[in-house]
Amino acid sequence: MAHLIAIPKLGLTMVDCTLTAWTKADGERVEKREVLFEIETDKITSEVEADAGGYLRRFAGVDSVHLVGAVIGGLYETAAEALAAVEPGAAPVVAVAAVVARAEVSAAMAVGQRKRVSPLARRVATGAGIDPVGLTGTGAHGAVLRRDVDQAIQRQAEVPEQVQIQVEATGPGPLRRPLAGLRRTIARNMMQSLQMSAQMTAFARVDMAEVVALRASCVANERALGVRVTFTDIVLKACAIVLARMPDINASIIGDEIVTWDHVNIGLAVALDDGLIVPVIKDADHKSLIEIAHERIDLAARARAGRLGQQDATGGTFTLSNFGSYGGDFETPLLNPPQSAILGIGAITDEVVVRDGQVVIRPMMMMSMTFDHRLIDGAVAGRFRSELRALLEKPATMLAGMR
Repeated sequence: MAHLIAIPKLGLTMVDCTLTAWTKADGERVEKREVLFEIETDKITSEVEADAGGYLRRFAGVDSVHLVGAVIGGLYETAAEALAAVEPGAAPVVAVAAVVARAEVSAAMAVGQRKRVSPLARRVATGAGIDPVGLTGTGAHGAVLRRDVDQAIQRQAEVPEQVQIQVEATGPGPLRRPLAGLRRTIARNMMQSLQMSAQMTAFARVDMAEVVALRASCVANERALGVRVTFTDIVLKACAIVLARMPDINASIIGDEIVTWDHVNIGLAVALDDGLIVPVIKDADHKSLIEIAHERIDLAARARAGRLGQQDATGGTFTLSNFGSYGGDFETPLLNPPQSAILGIGAITDEVVVRDGQVVIRPMMMMSMTFDHRLIDGAVAGRFRSELRALLEKPATMLAGMR
């Protein structure tokens, strides 16, 4: 009897994925717990182990997109049985195998059938104002998949008339490369972020003098603490404290529901050579500043080495982006759906300010908070910024969690 291989659900929000690699060929022996295939979803590549032994028959090719639970292969008792196996649900093709390719049989079966649209593709298309039934599907039997909707969204965003600029040819011409991999995922997510939410960005300036002093004290005691604390760690801890107090910020609109999360999971934007990835510090409100620093170092290192697991980059309820580390003063960060808020922090710079009627120089930082105005009112967002600023200007309360 065949043991079917299905796409596993590796995260709470995982709906579909791309099959990026098989480690075994058709008819090859597979042992239980041996890595069998790789999938990619939302910037993360995960290895999937076989949960049984047997001889492999692959029903899906590399770069194909599948919903969670889709059957992509099977394990059989003998190599001969595996090579003769037919994909479950497909019509028997034994009699015509020598004459007609299996892909042609699938196409013939699709004739006259009602066009199928995956649930994810339908949801994304509806959000973008596109009728998915009118799209050409690239899935099995012509089914419309998310990638088909993404291509339609991309075509919709293109400028209809391009101005042709005549320049003198001085070299071999411009370098062209496909929009693929991580960069394609980022492009898709950023377009959907703007199309599916009402984004507004508000700014606030923070006097970071006491945070600078706190961080200097941590660095001076780095050996005793066991980790080098950064400004990012301190701001992230402060965000976690305020988010725990303000569940209206730690919430999402999913479909027709407002979901208020019962955990504070903060994503931290990490720059890679080919884009950006957002590993998540789970239950940040229950972790000390030192624990956050340790976890931030581990996640960032594994992100840059390409060793993040699916659970490391999913489940975020809020995101922090530190563009100050690259010299930026302020920017307008985009939401990371389905999250409803993201905070960007700029560089800490000395500025002339007035304190108690005196002109003084203080280390100041700009905060940029982008929020989904469908869910978060301006007054609520303003209160979040005010409470965060108050905590950063008097950060002593965060010391209680250090150990």
